[in-house]
Amino acid sequence: MKTFSIDYRSPPSGLGQIINTDFPPTPDHMILISYNGCGIPNDPSYNHTIYIDNPAHGWIGSELPFLFQLLKSFGIEKVYDSELGFEYPDDCDSKHYFKIQDWINIMKTF
Repeated sequence: MKTFSIDYRSPPSGLGQIINTDFPPTPDHMILISYNGCGIPNDPSYNHTIYIDNPAHGWIGSELPFLFQLLKSFGIEKVYDSELGFEYPDDCDSKHYFKIQDWINIMKTF
């Protein structure tokens, strides 16, 4: 299964990782989503990096439609979001994994 793990702590270096959980957590099975001009070019911790526009106000609100499309194009099924998991416990499992569409619907409310 492919998941997206959002990382709220990382701005401006990164937004999160796409992880293929069917394989060991090695760089070959992980993709970093980062902001333009940030992070380590060709970071060896990841298979590759996808860059998105850097948010003007610290949050990617204007880039959310692109992020949603990107995640769907990679076949992401679930999103790990520990912060939203505490705010929306009925919409995720006990480990804070959301179905992709549920997570998108919540994120659209911000």
